[in-house]
Amino acid sequence: MRILIITSSTNRSGGTRQALYQAKGLADRGHAVSLCLPADSSCWEFQPEPYWRRLPENKRRWRAALETLLPANPDEPTIVHAFHNKAVKLVAWWGLFWRRRNLACVAHRGVLFRPNNPLPYLSPAMKAFIVNSQACAKAISLYAPQGKIRVVANAVPDERITPQADPMALRRSLGLDDAAPCFIYIGNNTPLKGAGLLLRAFAAARLPQAGLILIGTDPARWQGLTEELGLTGRARHVGHVENVADYLQLGDAFVFPTGLDSSPNTLLEAMRMGLPVVATDVGGVPEIVNGNGILVRPGDAAALSRALTDMAAPSEQRAAWSRASRELGRKYTVNARCQALETIYASLARVP
Repeated sequence: MRILIITSSTNRSGGTRQALYQAKGLADRGHAVSLCLPADSSCWEFQPEPYWRRLPENKRRWRAALETLLPANPDEPTIVHAFHNKAVKLVAWWGLFWRRRNLACVAHRGVLFRPNNPLPYLSPAMKAFIVNSQACAKAISLYAPQGKIRVVANAVPDERITPQADPMALRRSLGLDDAAPCFIYIGNNTPLKGAGLLLRAFAAARLPQAGLILIGTDPARWQGLTEELGLTGRARHVGHVENVADYLQLGDAFVFPTGLDSSPNTLLEAMRMGLPVVATDVGGVPEIVNGNGILVRPGDAAALSRALTDMAAPSEQRAAWSRASRELGRKYTVNARCQALETIYASLARVP
């Protein structure tokens, strides 16, 4: 099957990473894949795969660039899979000109905000909206016909859960006690991600031996609050890290204090590595956290603090949560996602 994947995002968001993972997985399964990325995408800093295609800097030329990748035979089964808002809008329009082909346009949706523009969801060219959680499906249910909505879980490739650093050397470089429990957070500086809430909850938990590693936060941005809370030397901001598995391997638990999310890649990465979790009961998170940790109300620092205290206590319960995380994580492989997508694609395009 010919599969064209296009993203309009220039950063390495969760949706962009899903596009990359999906493209590689489908290519590995024998499909003719083209992954189309903006010319100024930060992903070009990675080692490009042979099937990556650089879109023109002028967005008005994107359609022509995509059409050069369509098969010469219009009857050949073809899928155009759009990621991110701009690409979805464009494909919903372009698809109207491709209706004489055996081609189906689909869109990825991975956020919980209600769409501002219902037109792409009503376009007859868009055959399916592939969402990553039931919560996300509910968010677009007023715009997309029910028959177009398909739920397919996000995926985490094996390389994202393969550490490359020596764990003991990394612990020593961070000044972590070998026996002390360690919590891991992955996020950014936006208030919605909950880094500030987590720092306050961690300070209130009064766990003098425990450590907290925050990945993705700007150390300079949080230095003042860290010092104010008396967490210097205990809460460590390591900035952006591409191979998060190096730090996840140090964790005794993963903390996800966000205020809103659909199917967070970071949570899936932690689970695939067998970490029990403390997470907020928002969006699609309750669909993921099931017997492998503690759910708390969003924005409740006191409840988060109690959960951290409970998680830090050595117990068979934490070991059971860890085993449950690893077992649940088996659902979130790239192979599982690609198998589900193949079934959807085959139902939309005539496959001989």
